[in-house]
Amino acid sequence: MKEVQVDGRLKRLWQLSWPAIVEQLLVTMVSYVDTAMVGVLGAAGTAAVSVNAAPLWLGNGLLTGVGVGYSVQLSNAVGAGDDKRAREILRQGVLAVAVVGLVVLLVYQSLAGVLPKWLGTKEDVLPQAVAYLRLYTLASPFTAASFIFSAMLRCMGNTRTPLYFNTAANGLNVLMNFLMIYPTRTASFFGYTLLIPGAGLGAAGAAAASAISLTAAGSAMLVAGIRQGPRFRIHLRECFRPQRDIICQAVYLGLPSAVERATINLGQIATTAMVASLGTVALAANQIATTAEGLCYLPAYGISYAGVALVGQSVGAGSRKEASAYGTLAAKLGFWFTTGTAAVLFLIAPLLTGLFNSDPQVSQLAAQMLRIVVFSEPFFALSIVCAATLRGALDVRFPMVVSLASMWGVRIVLALLMVYGLKLGLAGVWLAMDIDLIVRGILCALRWRSGRWARICGLDRPFSK
Repeated sequence: MKEVQVDGRLKRLWQLSWPAIVEQLLVTMVSYVDTAMVGVLGAAGTAAVSVNAAPLWLGNGLLTGVGVGYSVQLSNAVGAGDDKRAREILRQGVLAVAVVGLVVLLVYQSLAGVLPKWLGTKEDVLPQAVAYLRLYTLASPFTAASFIFSAMLRCMGNTRTPLYFNTAANGLNVLMNFLMIYPTRTASFFGYTLLIPGAGLGAAGAAAASAISLTAAGSAMLVAGIRQGPRFRIHLRECFRPQRDIICQAVYLGLPSAVERATINLGQIATTAMVASLGTVALAANQIATTAEGLCYLPAYGISYAGVALVGQSVGAGSRKEASAYGTLAAKLGFWFTTGTAAVLFLIAPLLTGLFNSDPQVSQLAAQMLRIVVFSEPFFALSIVCAATLRGALDVRFPMVVSLASMWGVRIVLALLMVYGLKLGLAGVWLAMDIDLIVRGILCALRWRSGRWARICGLDRPFSK
């Protein structure tokens, strides 16, 4: 009987996980194509994208926090069978998209001219970096819609819609890259010469292409979110007045997640500045290795989306047994899946990085960084999945504290020591990251195993199932 229950849970977990894993895989593949297409322009083009990665991650971290704040509430309402409450949360999510998206847009546009310079961008790269950030962030309101409503859809158990829309948007991104990055050129196919139009905008063209695809994905996700069948469909004629209780709970749930992401991303900004001081080759190699690394941990993110949905719904239904079972199963699946992808990445690292840049010095250095980081990836997967399931059980502060302590107390301190003290160069940054990810994964896994989350979400009471 117990084996039947485990098989049933695993089947349900996998049904929700695989679309999210495929989605993450496609996003990563498009990111690879993006990096490779810009990499053809040389180290300067790659560096222009690289120096903006951390500031963009910082904004995405804020949007992730907002998504957590509303999606966890939504999963609880769905688990409890409270459709009226679910529709109220969806309406408040629309308001959040409008407000947060506009704020993020204004902040990025006001800082786009100076932020790359603050991060130590070289003079030959600076114009491209500024143009990239300014164009990319024009889509911020639609990026907000994509982040917030994809999280809400997944927590309702709908992981396929984000897959379909993001797949279409990624295909659009690749097409627009061809048209925006390169100048007009000719190509021969089966003896025929074709004229391929192009804007020749370089790194700025890659940003414009991304902005167009993000706008398409965000618009589609918002429409899908407000038209989720008869149970959860909402209408624009309905009242969208702010509801204090939902907003306050969203802040309680989402703020620690946003701070956690901000902590990580500010640390990444600090390390980016550190890497930038090592030169353009190191900065370009860092960007390529960071992009390629996503191949390792992307299954963990897909599994975490399913984990937070199932744990959140179990909490809403008042079942500690189901919440515990789903959280533990998700952690094991994420760890072993990522162990397999890490082994593959170790073997193909030189081949993979060689696809991204025409400079052999850059690709060789990036491959070395990948082979350093693969040993920590299974523990990174643990931190991703366990942090998500803890949030589903309303234990939102612990992942924040762990990220803060590990990023600034472990990674930054060790990176400074290894780069400037031991003179290990870029390898010092990645070795420090290795240790940080291992520490974070072990602590999050121990927290889930301790069961303290049950007290926080009220499942330690005698009447809980």
